[in-house]
Parts: sequence; structure tokens; C-alpha cells
Amino acid sequence: MKKYDQIRRKLIDRRDEIKGRLNKVDQDILHTNGAPDPDSGEQALERENDDVLEALGGLARSELEKIDAALERIERNEYGICTLCKKNISPERLKAIPFADRCIDCADKDVDDMD
Repeated sequence: MKKYDQIRRKLIDRRDEIKGRLNKVDQDILHTNGAPDPDSGEQALERENDDVLEALGGLARSELEKIDAALERIERNEYGICTLCKKNISPERLKAIPFADRCIDCADKDVDDMD
């Protein structure tokens, strides 16, 4: 586990950053700074902004789940091992995508399957 202390720290920092951003997004969606004026001509724009915020929140939550899963793999001593083929994930890939759970070959196969 010592081997991945630096990556673990990076994942935790990123998780904390995302949680802070999600909290802000949730506050903005709930209009904690005041509800939109129903007579406002800008109400449609505010709704569009809410839609964008919800989409960003969804992406952030997805990344958060991947980070949590990576932290669990570190704890179980399974980090850096492809969840599909069980081969080692390259250090370069882990450096670029610390929450990667698949080697590049298996990740490429998934993309090919989507076509």
C-alpha cells in the first residue's frame, strides 16, 4: 500500500475538491441565495443554467464514484490491476487517470464495443 501513498493522497485531494464543488452546485440548483423570480424574464435562462449545473453535478458524481472505487482497490491491495483481464495497469496510465480500473487494452475494447 505504501507504493500508492502518493496516488492515494492525490485521489483524496481530488475527492475533497469534487465534494466541495458538488456542494456549491447543489446550493446553486436549490437557489439558496434566493428563489428565481417567477415574473422574471430571465427565468428560462435560470432553468437552463440549472440543467447545466445538474449535468455537471452528474459528471462530478460519476468521477467521485470512480475515485472511491480506486481508493477501495488501494485498501484491498488490488489497485493497478485490471478488473477485467487481471494484468497490471501501466504506471503511465495510472498517472494520467489515477482512478483507472482497466488496462489500456481492455479500455480500448470497451470503446470499440460502443461503436
